[in-house]
Amino acid sequence: MQILPLGASGGLEPQQGTSAFHLPPHTLVDAGTGASRLSDAALSSLNSILLTHAHLDHIASLPLLVDTQFEALAEQQRALSVYALPEVLEILQTHIFNGHIWPDFTRLPSADTPVLRFVPITFWQPFTLSGESNRTLQATPFPVTHGVPTCGYRISDGTTQVAISGDTGLSETTISSLNRLGALDRLVIECAFSNHLDALAEVAHHLTPQRLTVLLDSLDTLPEELWITHLKPKQRDTIAMELRQQLPSTLRWELPS
Repeated sequence: MQILPLGASGGLEPQQGTSAFHLPPHTLVDAGTGASRLSDAALSSLNSILLTHAHLDHIASLPLLVDTQFEALAEQQRALSVYALPEVLEILQTHIFNGHIWPDFTRLPSADTPVLRFVPITFWQPFTLSGESNRTLQATPFPVTHGVPTCGYRISDGTTQVAISGDTGLSETTISSLNRLGALDRLVIECAFSNHLDALAEVAHHLTPQRLTVLLDSLDTLPEELWITHLKPKQRDTIAMELRQQLPSTLRWELPS
């Protein structure tokens, strides 16, 4: 299963976007500023967007993405499906696609044939993602701890098992979820702050290298590979150094870009 990290930063950087992971050809996990790197061909193939939560760095490109594809979607009488927790969809409908901040594409060009479809999901209830290429994925949302309603996703193509945590702090909820997932080929997880901002990480429900190490030590099985994301740009070098010092030497990990 191919995963392209279009954006994996925790802020604005010249060569990095915020959270967006493309699973070609038809699926996107989060739609932060990194989603602006999608080519025209990739945009045309896209039919499903999975959102972890409604924070701006994870949804910033969504309104423009739908607008860019409006004509093509309308001509094909096709809708882009956005999967998220009910609370997240309510936030999007009330505060973004409300006719004031942005057009309500869930009712355009008409209520009968909209170009945007909101699909509520439930923790631990898997759903299937498919497209014209017959490449089918199964996604399972799982609970994590953040300051707003948030989920991660386990995604499988029948062979490879990948989990994308979304934003999360160190909590029994997150640890329990990851252990329930079982063996993973890859875990994509955040590490927003350096260790000296531990108090901020606690209240903001984010991870530091030390907190990530504690989380990994609490897992029954370590993933085969770890992608560490959401580093705050001004702390990137410090976080990377602390990760090198604290993560197990046998663990394969990288900072995707």
